[in-house]
Amino acid sequence: MNSSIKIKFLYSFLSLLFLADLLFIYLDKTNFRFISKNLLMPVLLFTYLSEAKSHQIKLDLFFVLGLIFSFLGDFFLLLKSGFLLGLGSFLLAHIFYIISFKKRSLSRVSVGVIVVLLLYLVSLISFLFPHLKEMKIPVIIYGIIISTMLYFSIKTQEKLLIVGALFFVISDSILSINLFVSSSLLLNLLVMITYVLAQVLLVKGILKTSKTYS
Repeated sequence: MNSSIKIKFLYSFLSLLFLADLLFIYLDKTNFRFISKNLLMPVLLFTYLSEAKSHQIKLDLFFVLGLIFSFLGDFFLLLKSGFLLGLGSFLLAHIFYIISFKKRSLSRVSVGVIVVLLLYLVSLISFLFPHLKEMKIPVIIYGIIISTMLYFSIKTQEKLLIVGALFFVISDSILSINLFVSSSLLLNLLVMITYVLAQVLLVKGILKTSKTYS
């Protein structure tokens, strides 16, 4: 198969899986999501590998590990007792993303941006804190790591990476509210919409910057 056609097919397949997953959320068919949700990151990873090969771009192994641990996070979060394993998997995914972004750092981040990041983190944790019970420390650590991921995305000056990281922060913020404060169908849908957009944008951003920083 022609590489360009293969890549278009993979993005089309990813879109179908994404729409199917949203439908299964709407219909409350969690068992079906073990197929739709759990295939999203493997297909996206294969898309990244295919695009990198097509454009003769050196693979970013840390970014690959980030996608792999994102897949593990997706899987564990579907299990009733898998929250901590899911949280840990995504924590590692963000650490690998941070390493990947750090290689692409071009500039310092202004004090104003750092203050905004800190204010957002403190505000979210303060809002969640009364609802976290025994999960206070894990959630605080996770919040710090994902804020750091966003910080290093800003240092790359690459819009795709910055917007992707921002969508990831939004997705995880909505997820935390959905899990610890009040769950709703709308929040469940928003979590997946922002999450998939985040990962696709990160893939595009990594590919765009890899020719220079691989």
